[in-house]
Amino acid sequence: MSPATNGDPTGVRFRLSAAQMSVIWPGLEFIIEADVSRRGKKTFGYAYPFRLYQPPQGFNRGVYSAAMMDQISALRNALQPKSAGGGRVQMNATQVRAAIFSICVNLDMGRRRKHDGRRWEPEVKVRWGIDEHTLRELRAKSQRVIRTLERHLKRANRRLRAAVTHNEYEALLKAWRMHLRWMRLHLVYFRPLPPVVKGRKRRQQLILDNLMVMAEQGLRHMGFQAPDAKDLRKICAS
Repeated sequence: MSPATNGDPTGVRFRLSAAQMSVIWPGLEFIIEADVSRRGKKTFGYAYPFRLYQPPQGFNRGVYSAAMMDQISALRNALQPKSAGGGRVQMNATQVRAAIFSICVNLDMGRRRKHDGRRWEPEVKVRWGIDEHTLRELRAKSQRVIRTLERHLKRANRRLRAAVTHNEYEALLKAWRMHLRWMRLHLVYFRPLPPVVKGRKRRQQLILDNLMVMAEQGLRHMGFQAPDAKDLRKICAS
């Protein structure tokens, strides 16, 4: 199936307002930038630190799907001209799911910033948009948009089921679930890192380095300039 949003017979058309787009776009852009950086072997995004913390045997790491990522990339390209003001869009079932996931990513980024800034003064939290009131409003707005997208997903699913066999439909759903799991672990793992085992200085330094990268990326995405490396390291170590 073509990744293009326009001309896809299984796609559904609807309108997104500027407010709705504002909770979809940040997460969608982050996903694509993180994947592009990963493929370029650069440090970007938030990934589970497999080298530092080995998961248990049988842990589901997900499976990367180039086809699914092409669908998400095509969605990002189609929505980019409408990212500020909204407008008419067309998405297939995979892309509606990706839009819903993008909202969840945006929420998770807000929660992670709140965690990282938990010791900041209240006025600083307000200025950076990580105070409880701002995040509560973001959650409420996000849930409203998710409910709207879920209605469009039902329409897109009906069109997809009519266009493919039952086995093909189930295979697409499985591929999406595995790719979704992969993205959560390799691109947008926002959970705070586990406590460091004492006495392992090298491991502590690696984790601190990782925290500095995350903090610098978070500041850049919020439109702020990160402090110099020495000051940033002190903040991350505190």
